[in-house]
Order: sequence, then structure tokens, then C-alpha cells
Amino acid sequence: MNRLFSMLRRFNRMAAALAGVAAFAAAHPSYAWPDKPIRVVIPFAAGGTTDMLGRLMAEGIAPILGQPVVVSNKGGAGGNLGAAEVARAPADGYTLLLGTPGTQIINGLVYKNPGYDPVKDFSSVVYMVRVANVVVTTPATGFRNMRDVIEAARAQPGKLNWGTPGVGSSGHLSLELIKQQAGLDITHVPYKGAGQARNDMLGGVIQLAGDNLPTALSAIRSGSLVALGVSSMAADPTLPEVQPIAATIPGYELSSWFVVMAPAGTPSDAIGKLNAAVNQWLEKPDTRARLADLAAVPVGGSPEDLAAHLRNEQQKYESLIKAAGISAQ
Repeated sequence: MNRLFSMLRRFNRMAAALAGVAAFAAAHPSYAWPDKPIRVVIPFAAGGTTDMLGRLMAEGIAPILGQPVVVSNKGGAGGNLGAAEVARAPADGYTLLLGTPGTQIINGLVYKNPGYDPVKDFSSVVYMVRVANVVVTTPATGFRNMRDVIEAARAQPGKLNWGTPGVGSSGHLSLELIKQQAGLDITHVPYKGAGQARNDMLGGVIQLAGDNLPTALSAIRSGSLVALGVSSMAADPTLPEVQPIAATIPGYELSSWFVVMAPAGTPSDAIGKLNAAVNQWLEKPDTRARLADLAAVPVGGSPEDLAAHLRNEQQKYESLIKAAGISAQ
């Protein structure tokens, strides 16, 4: 009988210990993180720059983390729908956002109610890559560089039409900065995506378009589009023959970037493991080669580095948007 009571006491102690572990795990979602698949929300439709880079990252960090990393496209409202979904997700490290200047800064400045707070609703994980924007046209316009565009815009104010993926997109902000710094009158024509703008340009409806370089790269390489200038301070290695816009408009620079964000309150150890995984992936030679093919420059760094970058970009975009009077309402 004593032996039976002793066994029961040991069983009760084990049960209590297991209950304690379960309670700790419930209170600390990142305990033993990750122990299930991770989802990366792409706040735009499939096929664009954000989607291409997000899928490449998911494929690369999955073996490092030892769990599947699944990509989920949630497009709409300039990225607001996908960003809002992540902002409302459990802060356990299993739902991430591949953020852009639009989702993390611009939408909070041009929408009265984007459905989330770009600053308060997210924790910084890592600055993944940056890419240049590019101004493109068709061979039919006869434009060969940004100087041709500036001369035409000054000769006929308001006659040139510039298509972008939408109000507040990086293509739109690139145009507004050109207009401000060069004193030009060019008409902005917003579309629901880069593909629609490109189709109208090929059809002669608009003369110019601005977009991320990775999205336009194949059309430039095929000759159906002509690259007139890139938004980085120096020429992009992918298109070394194309001058930066800064060569014509001194001081011009407005590159785009892609960052990994998590819901606010995500445990620090999950953030740390995610940050380390992305940095490890970015350092691999094959990663750098694949990113170079997409005209993307790896960045990496700590969560604090990303937070500082976002603060600096907030100031830049806020000034530009206020001066241009941009609103998505």
C-alpha cells in the first residue's frame, strides 16, 4: 500500500511539473520557438517585386529555422489589407509581414484610416533588401534618358503622363520628387498595379512609368521598355549603362526597400532567431547571386538598425508627401 501511495505522489508531482511547463509555454508563445510552420504575408498580389522577394526569403530561411515558411498573398488597398491582418495576428512569431515603404510609412501618411498603425502595431525584425526604382518608357517615344524627359516636360507643361502602381506607391513618390526637384509639371496617372500601367504605356496611352526595377527588368532586357534612369545615387549593377536620375537632377535619391516585421509584442527570442536566420541567409553566396539577378541589394543588420532606418525614412517621406499634397482618400 505504501508503495502505491509513493507511486501516486510521484505521478502527481510529474503531472504538476508538466502542467507548469504547459502554463509557461502558453504564457510565453516563443518558448521552443519555432515548433510549427511560419507564415509570411505579402501585402500585394503575386508576381510583383514584394512577392518575388518574399518567396525567395521564405525558401531560404525555412531550412535554417527547421520549419516550413509559407507565403500568403493578401493584396488590396495599397498593402493596407495585408498589413492590417498581420497587425491583428497573435504576437507569437508565427505570422510575419514583408513590409515596404508603403505599408510601413507612406500609407500612414496618405490614408486617414489605413486599418492599422504602421509604428505602434509592429516590431522590427530585419532590413532585408533595398532596390532602385526605375523610370521607363517605350521605344516609340524617342526618349533615351532623363534629360530628354525634362526637356519635353518643360517644353509642354502637363502634357506628359506618368503611370504608377497607385497613389502613394514608390513609383508615385519617385515622380513627385522629380517634379519638386526639377520644377516640372507632369501628370500622374495612378493604376491598380504595375502591369496595368505597363500595358497602357505599350498601348501609347501614357508615355512614362515608374516602378521597382525588379518588376520592370525583364521588359527592359527584352527591349520592349527603355530604362531612362534609376533612383539610386549610383548606377545599378544590373543595368550599368543606365545613368542614375541624380546625374541629371543632382541629389535625387528615392530607393525602395523590403523589411521583415512582426506584430507588436512578439517575444524577443523569436525576433532574435528570425533576425539571425535572415542574416545568415543573406550572407550565402547563392542568395547574393539570386538577389543580384533581381536587382536587389542585401542589407541585413539588427532589429535596432531597422527601427532606426524606419525613423529616418519617416521624416523623408513625411516631408515629401506634405509638400506634394498627396492623399489616397
